[in-house]
Amino acid sequence: MIWNAIDFILRETALHLRRERLIAISTISTIAVLMLVLGSMLLFLLDIRQWTFRFGDIVEVRAFFERNYARAEAEKAADEVAGWPEVRNARFVSKEEGWRWLKQNIAGSNQLKGLDNPLSDCISVHAKQPELVSEVSSKLEGLPGVKTVIPGRAESKNKGGFLYALIQFKRIVTWAGVVVSALVALAGIFIVHNTIRLALHSRWREIYIMQLIGAGRGVIAAPFLLEGMIHGALGTLLACCLLLPAHMYLRSASARSVPFITMLPDKDLVPFGLGVLLGGIVLGLTGSAFSVRRYLRRKPEWHA
Repeated sequence: MIWNAIDFILRETALHLRRERLIAISTISTIAVLMLVLGSMLLFLLDIRQWTFRFGDIVEVRAFFERNYARAEAEKAADEVAGWPEVRNARFVSKEEGWRWLKQNIAGSNQLKGLDNPLSDCISVHAKQPELVSEVSSKLEGLPGVKTVIPGRAESKNKGGFLYALIQFKRIVTWAGVVVSALVALAGIFIVHNTIRLALHSRWREIYIMQLIGAGRGVIAAPFLLEGMIHGALGTLLACCLLLPAHMYLRSASARSVPFITMLPDKDLVPFGLGVLLGGIVLGLTGSAFSVRRYLRRKPEWHA
């Protein structure tokens, strides 16, 4: 019985796809355009995330100890900080290492030769996200023996500072992308819903006859749901064939011309493409489900 139902569903789906070619082409192309727009928005958000993470790595918090603070205790504190959940990495920097770096990288370093080392031991810390810098700074200020934290908690929350502007930019772009992506997804469901309704309207007699002979709602709806899933999968595959190579090209071109712009690595495009494909299938299924549900609520009236 089950195999007969499966065979019927597959045959009906194939018959619908062959019979309604124009509707199928229209639905697939519409979904392809929608998923191309939606995929572009999602890739842009992921690229922005990569870019802000890179700037988060650049933003370094340094906690300077008192000059007479025991080095063994400072190294122990650095190991403790490295285990904090907000911290990506942390390492102990001796005052000798800091003085050598200063003389090698600061303009006019020749004037520093012969001077005594004014620095103290410190901990160099990178937060996991830019939003966590102020929290990390606050916790570093509470460590025993710490004299100065740069940037401090107050400085990291300064509305005129670079870090605050970076965090606000990330939030604005993320929320704008989420809203636009949601609107595109809703538009896609609405368009697929109306397209499938056209196909259902031309087959209302078939649906009515199947109801008269006792076919269950699941058996009647299954071919249309499967058809919507196929439309969604094919349209999304077409969008991915355009979107992913374009992103790979843009990433390669930006790496040569503007290397400071970080984009999503090519190795992450495969799981991204699979996720978009799954989203396209769900989009087609959802649009079909809304349409079929309307026709199965009540038996359509017979018109001669």
